[in-house]
Parts: sequence; C-alpha cells; structure tokens
Amino acid sequence: MTESALPRWRRAAYGFGDFGFNLYWSTASMFLLYYYTDVLALPATTAGLIFLVAMVWDGISDPIMGYLAERTRTRWGSYRPYLLFGGPVLAVSLVLMFFRPTAEGTALVVYAAATHVLFRTVYTVMSIPYSSLSARITRSSAVRNELSAWRMISATTGGFLVAFSTLRLVQYFGQGDLATGFFWTAVCFAALSIPVFLILFATTREPTLAHKDTTAEPQANLKDALALLLGNRAFLLVFLATAFLFMGGVLSSKTLIYYYKYTLGNEAASGDALALMTGGAALLIPLWAWLATRIEKRSVWLSGLTISLLVNLAIYLNPLETVPVVTALFAVGAVGTAASYLSFWSMLPDTVEYGEYTSGRRVESLAFGLMSFVQKCSFGIAAALLGFMLDLIGYVPNVEQSPDTLSAIKAIMALMPVGFLGIAIGLLWFYPITRATHQWMVAEIAARKAVA
Repeated sequence: MTESALPRWRRAAYGFGDFGFNLYWSTASMFLLYYYTDVLALPATTAGLIFLVAMVWDGISDPIMGYLAERTRTRWGSYRPYLLFGGPVLAVSLVLMFFRPTAEGTALVVYAAATHVLFRTVYTVMSIPYSSLSARITRSSAVRNELSAWRMISATTGGFLVAFSTLRLVQYFGQGDLATGFFWTAVCFAALSIPVFLILFATTREPTLAHKDTTAEPQANLKDALALLLGNRAFLLVFLATAFLFMGGVLSSKTLIYYYKYTLGNEAASGDALALMTGGAALLIPLWAWLATRIEKRSVWLSGLTISLLVNLAIYLNPLETVPVVTALFAVGAVGTAASYLSFWSMLPDTVEYGEYTSGRRVESLAFGLMSFVQKCSFGIAAALLGFMLDLIGYVPNVEQSPDTLSAIKAIMALMPVGFLGIAIGLLWFYPITRATHQWMVAEIAARKAVA
C-alpha cells in the first residue's frame, strides 16, 4: 500500500489501538508484582516466578500466534477478526487476575498463576495481529515511522492514565482495602478498553491480497520461517537490543514503587513518578519521530538509550533522596524512553524487508511474534530476578526495611539497568539499515517481483 493510500486519520486510528492495549500492559507491568507481594502476601520469589512462567508461556505463544494469524483468512482480513472478538475476553481476564479469592497457601499461588497465564494468552491473541498490521498496511518506512509515533503516543497516554490514576482509584474504591480497590480499578480499565478495540476494528483495513488464498508470495513453514529470521542480521540486532532494553526498564519501573514506599516514605508519589515518565514520553515521541525523518532511526535509538543510561546513573548517585528530586530525575528519563520505544517498533518492519531482500522470502507476522516474545520473556526474567533479589536482600512487605535492604533496592532500581542499557547500545552500533539502503531494498524487491 502506498503512502497516499493510507490517510493520516487511519494512521492515527491504528495507533489509538495501543491506548487500549496499554491499559492492560501498564497495569500488569507497574502494579501486579506489588499486588502479589503487598496485597496477596505472596513471597517475592514466588511472585517473580509466577511472572516468569506466565511471560515465558506468553513469549512462546507469540510466534505461534503470529504464524496462525498470518494464515487466517476471513472476510475481515487476517488480523482484524482477533481485534473484534478478543476484547471482551481480555477484559474478563484482567478482572480475574485482580480478584482476591478466599484461597490461601498453595491454592492462592495456583489461582494467581492460572489467571496470569490466561491473561497473557488472550493478550497475545489480540496484540500480535495488531502489531502485524503495521507491516501489512504499508511498506513505506516513513509511514511506518509515523504509525510507530501514533502507537507510542497512544500507548504512553494509556500508561500515563494507569500510572496516575491506579493508586488513587484503589484508595477511592477500597477505602483502605487494597484487594477491593485493585479489583474495581481493574474493572474500570477493562470497561474502558472495549470501545477502543471496536474503534480499531472499524477504522483499519487490510489490503485485498491478505483476504485471499494466494501463492503470489509463498509462505515458509514455521521451521523455515524461524531459520530465515535467525539468518536476518538486522532483525537479530533489534531483537537482542530490545531484550536488554526491556530487562533494564522492568527492573527500574517495578522496583520504583518499593523505593518510594520504603525509602522516600510516600507510596502514592510513585504513581506520580510513573505518570510523569509515561506522560513525558507521550509528549516527546512526536519530537523523536520528527528527528527520525531527518536522521537515521539507529541514531535516534542510540540517543535514547544513552540518555536513559545517564539518568539511571544520576538516580543512583543522587544524594538528595527526596520525592521532588527523584521524581524530577525519573521525568527526565522520559526523554530516553520516548526515543527507545518509538525506535524498535519503527525499525522492526524495516528488518522484514532486509530479510526479504537477502533471502527472497518475506517473514512478516512471525517477526512481530518473536519481537513480542523477547519483550515478554525479558519482562518475565526481570520480574523473576527482582522477586528473587527482594527475598535475597531481606525484604519483608509492609514493615520498615533495614538500611542494607534500602540500599540494595536503590541499586536494583537504578544501577542494574545501566548494564543492560550499555549492552543494548553496543548491539545497535552494528545495525546495518539506513534510510537510503531501505529505499533501495524496497525498490529492488519490487523490481524482482515485476520480472517474476
């Protein structure tokens, strides 16, 4: 589809879908581990392992879902039916995950794990087709950059809403009962998401080719498709850089609430910090998207990672541990976050053409499935690592922590992510696609098809 064939309002409508998805992603990402440890009173290691199991399963199911979605044929297209029918099921799964059963002990752990796995499964069924649409509806690198910008603006807006309102809603609905408060907050977010997905379904279109059984573009089987992606150098670099980006980000964002509660003595202010991070990213994404049209996407991502690394160092070395100072530093971190989260979604579709050019075979939805796989597995690994380390450093929920425990919480939140971000910077240094090479590859691919 040409750039002119995708009106700007459809680009914005497509991106708006990520507002709905991030009502779910941000709620689980920011507050679920805390809900497990400080509301359900699960041991931190157990809570982390639940995250690991659920996220690894989620990651495994991502490429499978990508493979199945790419081969789905309906009158609505390959991907859009999942957006139509999956929304209500995803809403129910979130509410169940934040429902406090009467069970205790092993039964409570089983319930938490089962509802988490259910939630992640349904999320995959919807999110993989949604992400894959960006490679299907346009092959213009510039339009994809704009789609990524709209997505990230919508995603960070959803994240801002969750960060700013969750603890306030928990207090409003629960009146001191955290379990009740989290349950009704989840109900609110779930209800808000459903019309978003209906709008997304109604306003997106898939090219006619996607609706037909065709051999015009032969599809590799799952084993061959995986082999093609493993041989795609550009994809592997983006894949690995994203893994380390997410591990660093998860450690920082999940530890933040513990740091505010026990070191700064203001649990509610953690929501303000998270809101400033996500809201700031939403405001800054258009600037980074504009820069990405004038400098290389790789340069944008490297700039964002460097800023994030320096901010984390500043937070760790900061001697003024007050809410205003720490919150201001986290707000500055939004500058780097905006660049990073825009870049990997913008660069990923370009790696599809890189693989098609080098191998002669196009692997589209599976690439998005694997990207979601690495995000979620990285998330699970980081959450499990955090849970293990909280127990290791002597963390006990809802009591005053020792000075050594408080110091360790700060190191986990700010210093450990520095190492992960540094690795991501090193990987992206070797990313091979420039704007000029991508344009040339797309033209070459089109010429090959014309000859064939």
